[in-house]
Amino acid sequence: MRAGTDASPLERLTGRPEEGVMEIPGSIHAAMLTPLTEDAGVATAAIEPLADFILSRGVDGLYVGGSTGEAMLMSRDERAEVLRATSAAAQGRGALIAHVGAASTHDAVALARIAADAGYDAVAAVPPFYYKFSFDEIADYYRAIADAAGLPLMVYNIPALTGVALQTDELIGLLLESSVAGIKYTAKDLFEFTRLREAVPDKKCFFGSDEMFIAAVAAGTDGGIGSTYNLIGDVYVGIQRAVAAGDLETARRLQAKSHGLIKILLETGVVEGLKYAMTKVGVPVGPCRRPFRPAPSHALAKLDAWLDAEMRIAA
Repeated sequence: MRAGTDASPLERLTGRPEEGVMEIPGSIHAAMLTPLTEDAGVATAAIEPLADFILSRGVDGLYVGGSTGEAMLMSRDERAEVLRATSAAAQGRGALIAHVGAASTHDAVALARIAADAGYDAVAAVPPFYYKFSFDEIADYYRAIADAAGLPLMVYNIPALTGVALQTDELIGLLLESSVAGIKYTAKDLFEFTRLREAVPDKKCFFGSDEMFIAAVAAGTDGGIGSTYNLIGDVYVGIQRAVAAGDLETARRLQAKSHGLIKILLETGVVEGLKYAMTKVGVPVGPCRRPFRPAPSHALAKLDAWLDAEMRIAA
């Protein structure tokens, strides 16, 4: 393998063996909220009812401890508690993917080992953030996570939140690693998304922008992982099935339902609004952790109206 500093990330990584690629199970996964108590501790007892509701909507599994789960506002011990409690509540009823990404390799590796011990099917990780790490440092971080977990590994690309904007050839380079099984792509560049799929067709590409899911399905995504799947996971299952059946009218109608919710969540705050909505439909998940603030009352009134019109669930 060419190791010189003049080599591109793709050139540096293509020499690694491709044998033994592991696969991420399932297609539609909810990026699970984390229930909290009123004093912002982890509400362990509320995890099982939340998992029950989400899985009842027909999704394939749960993506635990990610952005929607407020993981970056939690200590490593709290994140471990959430991973263990969710596995105990939901194992055997759907795929379990643990998000273990952290600013330090040390923390990410520790969480990856916990996920493996707790019976997760795969792990995912944002790249290390805050400091401006080189691509080689980022690649080493992912290798360390994969070695620690011994599970399929998903790269979580969400540059809007991490501030880490990997180039297309860098993402391809990571996907060419034999220990990397796929990517959660939370961005809006469908051209780049299709380039990743074409460059590494044996790896799974999941789309993470809920408001564009219909377009990603048309582009050939392997599935979706999203925040609003907590509440309306059946909508995304339906979009995927409708597009596969050539029923674009149904797919557009379902995506419009998603858009109606997302437009309101942009006013409430996505996590704040979803936590409010889950509680309104009878699945209490508590508040968000500070520095999140409660959603404004005028936006919550819109969310109440949407829930009354769109959700056929008795609170």
